Amino acid sequence: MAGSRKPSEPAGAAPYAHLRGLGFALALTAFFLIGISFFVAVAGLTEVAARWVMVAGGAVAVIAGSSQTGKRMGRSGWLNGGITGLAYVIILLILAMLLDMRLTPRSLITLIAGFTLGAFGGVLGVNRR
Repeated sequence: MAGSRKPSEPAGAAPYAHLRGLGFALALTAFFLIGISFFVAVAGLTEVAARWVMVAGGAVAVIAGSSQTGKRMGRSGWLNGGITGLAYVIILLILAMLLDMRLTPRSLITLIAGFTLGAFGGVLGVNRR
């Protein structure tokens, strides 16, 4: 059915769509962090395993948040999702620098991964409309 698609979000609402997706991703990350902390404290999950679970949780959060952005925007899912993913990673890198962690060449890989996962999630979001 050609007329069944919802109209794209108005151009002036674009920052709000990105902020909603970014907020969703950060909230999901906080949820994962609290859950992993519980398992480290109670169930004896090792810190090495917790790190990998958090990386997977962060990837899920980026895809979910950028998917929300793509769904709201309704167009250019790869770009809008990528922007959301990139913003998510930049926020996490700023927080890491505040905790006396340094930027390394891995930080560039993290930025690229954030954009790529965000682009993937944005495409999924546009296609969910």
